Amino acid sequence: MRRILFISPAANLGGAERCLLETLKCLDPQQFELHVLFLEDGPLQETVLTHVAGVEILPLPRVLSRAGDHGGGLVHKLQVGISLFWYLCKLRRVFYRLHPSILHANGIKAHLLGSLAKPRKGCHLVWHIHDYISQRGTSRSLLAKQAHKCDLAICNSRSVEEDFLKVCSDVPSTTIYNAFAVPTTAPSPSKRLCRIGLVGTYANWKGHQLFLEAVSHRQEDFRARGLHFPIIGGPVYLTAGSQVLLSDLEAIASDYSISDLVQFHGFEANLESVYSKLDVLVNASVRAEPFGRTLIEAMTYGKPVIAPAEGGPLEIFEDGVSGFHFQPRDAVSLADTFLRVVDHPEVSALVETAHLNVQKRFSHKMLKREMSAAYGKL
Repeated sequence: MRRILFISPAANLGGAERCLLETLKCLDPQQFELHVLFLEDGPLQETVLTHVAGVEILPLPRVLSRAGDHGGGLVHKLQVGISLFWYLCKLRRVFYRLHPSILHANGIKAHLLGSLAKPRKGCHLVWHIHDYISQRGTSRSLLAKQAHKCDLAICNSRSVEEDFLKVCSDVPSTTIYNAFAVPTTAPSPSKRLCRIGLVGTYANWKGHQLFLEAVSHRQEDFRARGLHFPIIGGPVYLTAGSQVLLSDLEAIASDYSISDLVQFHGFEANLESVYSKLDVLVNASVRAEPFGRTLIEAMTYGKPVIAPAEGGPLEIFEDGVSGFHFQPRDAVSLADTFLRVVDHPEVSALVETAHLNVQKRFSHKMLKREMSAAYGKL
């Protein structure tokens, strides 16, 4: 039996963390002994307990947890360097005690820390790539320098894999899509599609402002049709400057005179509760979405989906067949797509096609098979 230690920088339930949770659910406990090391406290720690042999917590010092791609002055860099040295000493002790055969790093900070603290012998390092590395600043350069220590990069879409290889061309790589627990039969869509919602963290690039702008463009049409636009989510990550504020979004809605059309709901871990609040799911990301996990969740729950025609969403569904695409970063195109969905004559057939697509390509069965095969090559 091989021991795998997953390293998760975050312990909240963002997209990368939900991907980790689904992976833990799928892997065969007769084949792998699973452990998770969290670099912060959070609700995911308790959630994973029933799926793993052990959970470790080694919180990052504040100066490291808030470090991002935006650099800092000399004093800040010295603080980071000193803090990093002592943290790596602690991390190596955890690795020595657990003696994993595979380190599975689930995020950029985990990639870098895992590379710096990786045992010299008897341990393979896997980077699970959830983002476009070439678009990162400092992280891109640091990962390129540590790439020789990575034995395998698992990417969440072909688009992400192609981007990763531009930066780390010599690292063996493969694409394994996110997965979800998909029921055998497709749920029926809502009889009336009137709640068109955005679900996601408050990350700057998730497109909350674009979503609100789209609502404003045809607000009179939307009022006449009785449409509403819930926004579900909240701040998740600690990296400085990475998220929008609820107060800012409320102010934007007020400025656009659409406060009566938009409802803000906080973060919820219960996905059934989340998707019960909407009839249509929107991904409005203003930069290319690496994958788009909420899309496969919504498709599983019988919700028509809308997403930009770029990045991961192009690999998830076909426009007009199993979902709806709009022109990236175009609020008018997004507003028009809201009505395109509402007016679609065959919503039930589209939802059933989407469900079959998720069942075939994004199920636990697929994830178990492909992840096990990837580990088997190490």
